[in-house]
Amino acid sequence: MKRFTFVALLLVTLLVGALPNSLAQPKVHEFTLENGLKVLLVPRPGTGITAVDLWVNVGSLNETREISGISHFFEHMLFKGTERRPRGIDREVEALGGRTNAATSYDFTHYYIILPSEHTKLAIDIIADITQNSTFPEEEITREKEVVLREQQQRSDNPTSFAFFTLRQEFYTVHPYKLPIIGFADSLERLTREDFLNWMRTYYVPNNMTLVVVGDIEIEQTLQIVKEKFGTMERKSIPTQTYPKEPARTEKTVQEIRRDVSQGYLIFAWPGPSIREAQDVYAMDVLITLLSDGRGSRFYKKLRKELGLVTAIDAGYFTQKEPGIFSIYAEFPYENRVAVEQAILQELKEILDGKLSADEVERAKTVLLAQEALQAETAAGFAGTLGFYSVVAGDYKFALTYPEKIRAITVQDIVEVARKYINLDTYYELVLIPETAEQPTTDELVVLPNGLKLILREDHSAETVALQAFVGTGARAEPSELTGIAELTSRLLLRGTTTRSEEELFTEIENLGAQLSQDVLPDMAHVMLVTPKETLKRALPIYLDVLLNPAFAPDEVERVKTEFIREIRAQADQNFSVIYNNFQSALYGAHPYGRIPTVESVARITREDIVQFYKKYYVPNNMTIVAVGAFDRTLLEALLRAKLQELPQGAEELPLKPQPISLALTENKRVEATKRLNLTWLIVGYPAPPVSSPDYPAMKLLNAILGSGMSSRLFSELRDKRGLAYSTGSFYPSRAEDSHLVTYIIALPQNAETAQQGILEIIKDIQENGVPQDELDRAKSYVIGNYRIDHETTERRAWYLGWYETLGVGYQMDARYPELIQAVTSEDIRRVAQKYLQYYVLSVLGPSPQ
Repeated sequence: MKRFTFVALLLVTLLVGALPNSLAQPKVHEFTLENGLKVLLVPRPGTGITAVDLWVNVGSLNETREISGISHFFEHMLFKGTERRPRGIDREVEALGGRTNAATSYDFTHYYIILPSEHTKLAIDIIADITQNSTFPEEEITREKEVVLREQQQRSDNPTSFAFFTLRQEFYTVHPYKLPIIGFADSLERLTREDFLNWMRTYYVPNNMTLVVVGDIEIEQTLQIVKEKFGTMERKSIPTQTYPKEPARTEKTVQEIRRDVSQGYLIFAWPGPSIREAQDVYAMDVLITLLSDGRGSRFYKKLRKELGLVTAIDAGYFTQKEPGIFSIYAEFPYENRVAVEQAILQELKEILDGKLSADEVERAKTVLLAQEALQAETAAGFAGTLGFYSVVAGDYKFALTYPEKIRAITVQDIVEVARKYINLDTYYELVLIPETAEQPTTDELVVLPNGLKLILREDHSAETVALQAFVGTGARAEPSELTGIAELTSRLLLRGTTTRSEEELFTEIENLGAQLSQDVLPDMAHVMLVTPKETLKRALPIYLDVLLNPAFAPDEVERVKTEFIREIRAQADQNFSVIYNNFQSALYGAHPYGRIPTVESVARITREDIVQFYKKYYVPNNMTIVAVGAFDRTLLEALLRAKLQELPQGAEELPLKPQPISLALTENKRVEATKRLNLTWLIVGYPAPPVSSPDYPAMKLLNAILGSGMSSRLFSELRDKRGLAYSTGSFYPSRAEDSHLVTYIIALPQNAETAQQGILEIIKDIQENGVPQDELDRAKSYVIGNYRIDHETTERRAWYLGWYETLGVGYQMDARYPELIQAVTSEDIRRVAQKYLQYYVLSVLGPSPQ
């Protein structure tokens, strides 16, 4: 029986349970008076407190639609006075240092008083008086109707109460459990004083009651008082009732209700056991405990802590005479709805599949029995336990044997009860939707309130899912004195999080068949995850942990710095790196694109520098996360939103704005280096437009014509025809700010000048004569063909989308690219060649002088 938070709202009832065997159970003295009243007396010497609790075997189960709510209304009216106590009883009890209350449920109504034990006789007298002699004054009925109606309205205003009220009415179709305990406005309005008197004469009879007294009492004395106060009541026959059986649920039903709420509310519901299926009751109680009780429960660990989807979640089952309801209740940001639904159903599916450990079940049993122990600490709690089972189970001993029955529950018992009652294809679902909630969007681009961009592209032909997280950093974000910090920060993301070491991180990832990597470009850093579609849900939290919770452990910082410095030193042996770095420095000067990390710049970077760099740039308004592959778009969006949308924006104005840069060379530049070599390496490089320029497509084709592939002019002319070099080519990197076109060649020293002239001659020919149509068409086919080849994998498709978005031209540029290439004319090629390929930077690395 679940102590669901909504039960208190709906029933205003005691939490009832059972004592664990580990606690000494007080002896229960059971008596039955001649008139049929059951009496349970439990002495607790020395406590000084007594609870007197009368349970009546009547509730909303005994009502019809016409008198719906009478049990609850009647409970209110019993406190309004008797002939001996015309002003009610609250003041009398409170004056003795006690308190009194009552509760109505589907199966019962009960009335209790808790007070110092020296007033036990008075408490029994009061309970007997109100249940035998209440006068039901007409004016009090009129006044209390307004109170109950306000109670109805108050519960309707509460989203949780409203949801469970609606659940009962819709889940049950023919059974009286569909009637609300509190009744309906019209049924309450019809109730009269005579209705209350008839109700009392019919159900408030001794053979329909159980009186429980727990506390600092003496058995014989207390029993004598009970006989005095209740013994004159007359036994009467009680109406027998039969209840229609609910038809089997054969399909899934989803009911959506728009309400003035700020978040989503959801209930899944399935039929549950009645008290008659006792073994199922025990197993169900353990099941709901392992699902949602405590921070070790499945729902807390998965949906709240790991996925961050919900603000509240609970599993519920309330033990009843007739078949009850097993339910899952959740509160969540509404945009998480699909993810919440699927995560709940997935957890249930795992149990249905038998994925349940003995340790997990033992933990749940321990938690459950501890709750029952706490419940039984008080006289009122134990009295409530005994009274509840006396009415609902027909035998209070159900409470006393409950702990041993719970301890006997096995993993198989849990799986079997789940399979018996939970069908993932036939359930009732109720969802409260905020009135302001927007319809789910199918747009690929979603911008969260904090500025973070999500680009989600489903492709169910794929077997994998690729995620690429792009952050606007790179060289453009680096202070000149900390050149290399973007690279260090990016590398350290994969060196451990606040909860996972590097070894743990990659062990988890690789066990899922996934791959994790990072890279830094001049305009951005990116972190990549590629995972089989089956393991996405398990890999995603690890990936987000990498992005959001890097540890930047001091020893790892020093280790990564040492590795990077070794690589920088090793670049002196990489001849192309030497000429390319020299070229960039000469072309860009002080602009970040021209800065090259050095041993000195990396050595001076501290852990604090890295932490501050991360905090400044790895923020939502500077980040784009792309997913491509076989996933449910709505679900993945919800999972990402749950973890990312509450992240605070960065303080800086981001993304980065272009920095002043002037690449309009007025003369050629030469930068030269020497070392002991057999060949000369050289670059002839020019300024080129950024990716946002209308000239970008034409420059891409010009690059292909010059030096991409073995049919390019540099390769066919300088290598094949003239034999000036083994390796030659060109490249044009896409940049957010002004870029460059690089032509390069590796030649014998005696051929170096001729090779350089050969490059210039080819460029001049294009500037003067353009390119023939067949050559242009061949270049277009080459560029578009390579585009298609490079889009085969989900990893690369995700990369291009995020890359273009981060460069500032929008992810749609990826789809438009082939069209833009096709639109380029021969005249466009000549024009951009004339416009950009004027003055150049020559970077040479040749043999040292002899």
